[in-house]
This record gives sequence, C-alpha cells and structure tokens, in this order.
Amino acid sequence: MKKVLLILTSVLLPVGSVYADSHEMEKTSFTPVETFTCDYNDGKGPADLDKVIKSWNDMMDKEGQGDYFAALITPVYYGEHMFDVGWLGVWRDGNAMGSGTDWWLSNGGKVAEGFADVLTCKSHTNFASQNIRKAPPNDDESDMDFVLSFRNCSMKEGKEYSEFTAAHKEWSAYADEHGIAEANWIWWPVSGEANNDYDFKFLTGSDDHTAAGANWQLYSEGHFMKSNELLEDLVDCDISRVYSGRTIRVMAEEE
Repeated sequence: MKKVLLILTSVLLPVGSVYADSHEMEKTSFTPVETFTCDYNDGKGPADLDKVIKSWNDMMDKEGQGDYFAALITPVYYGEHMFDVGWLGVWRDGNAMGSGTDWWLSNGGKVAEGFADVLTCKSHTNFASQNIRKAPPNDDESDMDFVLSFRNCSMKEGKEYSEFTAAHKEWSAYADEHGIAEANWIWWPVSGEANNDYDFKFLTGSDDHTAAGANWQLYSEGHFMKSNELLEDLVDCDISRVYSGRTIRVMAEEE
C-alpha cells in the first residue's frame, strides 16, 4: 500500500500486538490519539487553514516537537452530524502526549489564535488506539493521502472482546488470501466523548477511493458472507462514515 497508510499503521501501532499470544489484553499497550471536529468560520476555507498549518509545522520543527503525526480528514459519506474538517493527531506514546500538551499550552498561543480565526471546533476527543490489521507492504510512495472509515461498535451481550479479536484475526487471514487490502484499528474512547452508547470505534484504512472501491467490489461478490459468519454474532456496529485523509505532519523516526 502507499507510504502514508504504512506510516499511519506504524504510528497507530501499539508497542504490544493485540494478537501477541493468548494473554491478549495483558500484553496490549495503546497509542494515544486526539481528534477535533471543526467548521470553517465565515469567509474562511482550506487555503486559510493551510497557511496556519504551515506556521504550526514551522514552529513544531523549530522546537523539536517530532513525536506527533497529524492529518486532516474531510467527510465523503456522512450522516446528520457532519463537520467541515477533522484533525487527527497521534503521539508516539503517553509520555509524548503529556509533554507535548504542556508544551503546546505554554507556547502555542499565537498559532492557536490563527487556528481559531479559521476554525470553530465543536469536539476534542482522546482515544486509545490498537492496530488489529496492518497495511500490506508496498513500495509506492506516490502521495500522502488515504481513506478512513469509522463505525461505532459494541460487544453483544455475553460476548468477550477476546472472542472478537480472535475472529478478526481469522478474518484478516481470509482477507489477505482473497486480496482485500485494508488496515484496521480499534479506538477506545478515553476523554471528551459526548456519545457514550458504544464500546469502541472500528476503523478501516485504504490507500485511496480506488482501493476502497476495489475492496467494496470484493465484499459485494460474496466475501461479506465470511465477515458476517465470523463477526455478526459477536458485535453490533452502526453504519460507517467515510473520510478522505491528507497527511500534514509525519512523526520523526526514533533515533
């Protein structure tokens, strides 16, 4: 898959794999994620936001803030709770989240004013991310765009999360065998989530809409039945929302 989806998989990959062994939850660690959902202020648009992002990136580089990944997402398929643009930020770990937040609150005032001049944000939420299916390897580094879909999911009564991860591991092997090329994450809500009627968000990542459409076609040709066979008795999920993503900052490589 394209470089950006591999990067996204990497930065959202916990230190311990959710499939490491039979003691999944004991071994699993999490990657901290933040999201903002925002609308453009009157008379403002993407070009204005890009100017502020450049100032922000310049400041982050100057101050050595390399432990943070960021992307913008814009709605493609959505329901009534639509927003103009979303911010997806990922820290290397909880320590980077804490120190980075302190640094931003102490030093980001001027750039924060620039963001506030362009955007009004109606939510700021913190999640704990688990990568449960990696992006297949590919040498294509042609762009930094991607597609993400989100679904809110809850375990069915009497079912355990370990059953879901085992079933999803089986599904991933099947999907690999049949050319369904996508990555998956679980996001557990931690702070700032107003909607508390679900257990976790289930994310699917694709290179682009062409790749997402190819996967859609494979599902429609009958592969959805295998997914249903493995998962529908374990978890309830709502209808997916789909977003185009654009990377605006890549996390520095660890030395």
